[in-house]
Amino acid sequence: RMARTLLQKYSERLTTLIEDGKAAGEIAPDIDTVAASLLFIGTIQGLVMQSLLAGGDTQGIRDKVPGVFAIYRRGIENR
Repeated sequence: RMARTLLQKYSERLTTLIEDGKAAGEIAPDIDTVAASLLFIGTIQGLVMQSLLAGGDTQGIRDKVPGVFAIYRRGIENR
């Protein structure tokens, strides 16, 4: 239940940030806000799972985060 509440709050915050990015012209106006939020959360969860499967190797995953985020950002940015 606590995890669900945290995910809901995180999703709401992401939705607000994405909408703000659209209003500022930084994020493409036709991006589906809910889908972009779900994709971001799913990506983070996937990285956490990979870290756990690698025996808690957080540094190995941290090294990959900038590249992963760059791909996500390219997918939603306003061109």
